[in-house]
Amino acid sequence: NRSARYLAWQKLHAMGADAEPALLSLYQDENPRYRARALWLLGKIEGRGAFYVERALNDDNADIRCTAIRLCKQLGLSVANVCGDAASDSSAAVRRELAVALRFDESDVMPNIWAKLAMQYDGADRWMLEALGIGSDLRADECYAAWMKANQGDWNTPAGRDLVWRLRTDDAAAKTVELIA
Repeated sequence: NRSARYLAWQKLHAMGADAEPALLSLYQDENPRYRARALWLLGKIEGRGAFYVERALNDDNADIRCTAIRLCKQLGLSVANVCGDAASDSSAAVRRELAVALRFDESDVMPNIWAKLAMQYDGADRWMLEALGIGSDLRADECYAAWMKANQGDWNTPAGRDLVWRLRTDDAAAKTVELIA
């Protein structure tokens, strides 16, 4: 029942650090849905958000790692700085979540984290291509430059052609013209 869950969430959230032991117990449950709900509340405890985001990023469950990235974003933390290591995650879902979450990140390391994700794009995962596009749209020039540096100018591959097509920069448009010609 969603209304009961809402009331429980509000009560636990209002308790703050006093609810932490019970929430930690719930976070140990084998049901990932319960664990994600506990994580969401644990991350909202004053001064504990970054701690629980980092803890969840090391979880065995990819859904919990995705939740950690979403929580990081909602807490207003720099996704690139806090979750940047997730660019090497074994789960494509986590890497896609990170790519989308980078969209509003204003940190200096964001383009390099985005480029690391782009270097792993295989040319077959259309969801990843769109996630990379969404993540780069507000800083497309910087992301494009970081990607070109990372690939040492070797962009003319199936994956590279997809990225050139998706990125919204003048330099990428020029590469698209080269492909058409």
